[in-house]
Amino acid sequence: MTPEDFRDALERLGQTPASLAKLIGVDVRTARRWSTGQKAIPDSVAAQIGALVEAGGVTPELVAEIEATRNDTSAEPQIARFVWVQRKDEDPYWTVAEHDLIADVFYLPGRLERFTADELVLGAVIAPPAG
Repeated sequence: MTPEDFRDALERLGQTPASLAKLIGVDVRTARRWSTGQKAIPDSVAAQIGALVEAGGVTPELVAEIEATRNDTSAEPQIARFVWVQRKDEDPYWTVAEHDLIADVFYLPGRLERFTADELVLGAVIAPPAG
């Protein structure tokens, strides 16, 4: 999804970047960066937006359902996960990175800088042990 597609979808849905950010649970700055092209729109977000457009828009019932799911305290919210990654530019080795789901950045071991998904080859998510 391009920034133009994103803005067109927002218009069709009657949403602003800020209202969509609140609806799908991302930082407002991230949604604004998507609309200006400063940040790539993840495929998962593009699919969610496409589903909303296909469904005919954002209804009060849908908003209530999303809020109910978000307010469900039976499941602990996931704010980070661990993923196998490989740097695109120079490093031929795979390593495990922490993916901050709120800021949508990756932290690699022994590195101070943050990485975006565009700078990495993403592998499998590492599932926590059951129990």
